Amino acid sequence: MKKILFLLALYAGSFYQSQTNRFIYELQYRKDASEEYRQNLMNLDISPKSVKFYDKKFADYDSINKNANASVSRYSTKTDQVIERAPNSFKNKWYRDFFDYFVVSTNDEMKWKLLQETQEYNGYKLQKATTDFGGRTWNAWFSNEVNIKEGPYKFRGLPGLIFILEDTDKNFIYKLISNKKLNTEFDTKEFVETHYGKAAIPISNEKFNKYVEDIYENPTRMFSENIKNGQKATFKNESIESVEELNKKKSMLQNGIKSRYIYIEKDKEPAFKSK
Repeated sequence: MKKILFLLALYAGSFYQSQTNRFIYELQYRKDASEEYRQNLMNLDISPKSVKFYDKKFADYDSINKNANASVSRYSTKTDQVIERAPNSFKNKWYRDFFDYFVVSTNDEMKWKLLQETQEYNGYKLQKATTDFGGRTWNAWFSNEVNIKEGPYKFRGLPGLIFILEDTDKNFIYKLISNKKLNTEFDTKEFVETHYGKAAIPISNEKFNKYVEDIYENPTRMFSENIKNGQKATFKNESIESVEELNKKKSMLQNGIKSRYIYIEKDKEPAFKSK
């Protein structure tokens, strides 16, 4: 099969100071085998200064905003997989969007086991490797023909670019589908480093989970304050005028919070996810 993705010019040593190499992954993910897959396209942007992984729609909306010369379109992550790190580093900044905007610093060094098993993918010979991370066992297929030791989300450190990544239950599946070279370092400050001007608040994962769990236990709080102050609350375009009406929505709100994200790192998910 003809190679469709890469040229020798994409090798890590060939970066110019202001370039970005963008690798686009198709992500399929689900809670377990009883659910249908959700699907997202994800960008892995690699430049001399940084490695960033995020929902592709962020860049799509950013292009719309730049053409309009205004922030007319906004997007919130559907994956909770917005990541930034320095090149050749396992230390990540994990940006979390949940009403406010947060950043969790993590050290995610992985120990890979290289296997002899190989497969062909779009003209590339891929080799298999395995690791345990985030409460799951993962299989990665990488190519040492592309000398970039990166991959989707926090996964990196193999002797080549990761083309395919999946956990053994196949609840998360990443496949590299295309790439492009950008002549400049792509500016993500509107949607990675900040959320459309809202600065990221440094927080530990434990405190972030406590914050989310508190909202889960009392999800009507932010609406009930408005009602107590004589204002109306609007939920899904429905006007709510009393606290009693609002309390009837509690279960619906909790289900929305519980299902908002499927946590890739099972060992870091909030306590209510296991209920």
